[in-house]
Amino acid sequence: MNRRSLIKAAGKAGAGALAVTALGGAMARAASTEPRAASAKPRIHVGSDPGIGRWSHAKSTSHEAGWTDQFQGMCTDGTYWYAVSNEGDNQRLHKLTLDFSSTVASLSAPRGSDHIGAPTFDPQRRQIYVPIEGPEPELIWKVSTGLSTVGIVPLAGRTPGSPAPQRWKCPWIALNPSDGLVYSSVFGDPERNDLDKYVDRVWAYDRDTGLLKKEIRLPSKVYAVQGGTFGNGGRNLYLASDYEEAGNERKHVYAYDFSAARDGSAVRSWGKVAIPDADDEVECVVFAHLTWRNARDTHITVGILDDGVFSGSTDNVYFRHLAVPSPGLI
Repeated sequence: MNRRSLIKAAGKAGAGALAVTALGGAMARAASTEPRAASAKPRIHVGSDPGIGRWSHAKSTSHEAGWTDQFQGMCTDGTYWYAVSNEGDNQRLHKLTLDFSSTVASLSAPRGSDHIGAPTFDPQRRQIYVPIEGPEPELIWKVSTGLSTVGIVPLAGRTPGSPAPQRWKCPWIALNPSDGLVYSSVFGDPERNDLDKYVDRVWAYDRDTGLLKKEIRLPSKVYAVQGGTFGNGGRNLYLASDYEEAGNERKHVYAYDFSAARDGSAVRSWGKVAIPDADDEVECVVFAHLTWRNARDTHITVGILDDGVFSGSTDNVYFRHLAVPSPGLI
C-alpha cells in the first residue's frame, strides 16, 4: 500500500524517506557508473550555505527488482545500500551491492509493523535505524550491518511513558552526527485538519531511550515530507517533499541551517531545489558521493517510487542524482 492509500485508509502518515549520514557516502555502480573511494573528508564549515539553488540534475537511473516493491527509502554505510520495502505482508530491509545488482541479505520487519519508513545509518555504532509506524508509540528498529535486530526503541516525550509529539506518525528518520540524536517529523498532509496538516518543526530523540531531547522550528510550513538527511557534520538538514507547489507545480528538496540549532529555537532556510521529472511519489533524499563514467560526480540523490504498475508486476524506482557546486559545503 502506498502512502496516499495508507493515509486515506488508516489516517496515519506513512514513511518514505531516506537519510544518509556517512561522510563521503557510497560510490554506486550501475551500467554506466564506476565506484571510487572518497579521497578525504570534505572540510567542515560552520553555518555554510550549500548553494542549493545552484544544484543541478546530472544523472537519472532506474531499477526494478524485489527490493523496489513499495520502496520507502535507503541509506548507506559506504559499502552497501540498505533499502526499505513496505510491500504488503513482506516488509523487509534489504542489503544491496553498490550497483544494486544483488541483494546480499534481507530481514523481515518486526511483527505488527503497520509501516516501515526510510532508514538512517549511524556511523558511530555501525547500525541502521528504521522508523516503524503503527499503534502508538512509533518505534526505532535498530539493525546491525549484518542484518540482525539489535533492539527496538519506542519514541516518547520528555519523560518516560509520555507520548511522542508525533504520536503514530514517523515518515523519516535521520541521525545527526553532531549530537548523536535521531530526527523526524510528521508527514504534513494539507488535506487533514489535525497535527499532521503541515510540517513546521522537527523533533530529536535519544537513540537509546527514545526520549525527546529537542524541538526545532522551521521558518515556514512544508507539506508531504517523505525523507530527510543531514549533510557533512550535521550542520545542514535536507527534507524531500512529495508536494507540488502551486507556484511551479514542482516537488522540492529544502535545505535548513542546523549549525546552531538548539532546543526550542528556529532555524533559517538555505532555500530549495526543484526535483526534475518527479511525476511519481518522491520517497527520499540521500547524501552520498556518487561517481559516474558519463556524468559529473553527484552528492545528493532523490528516490522516486512508481507504484502505478499492473497487478503482479514489480514497482519501479527512479533516482535523480544532483551535482552540487561545493560538496564541502553540504
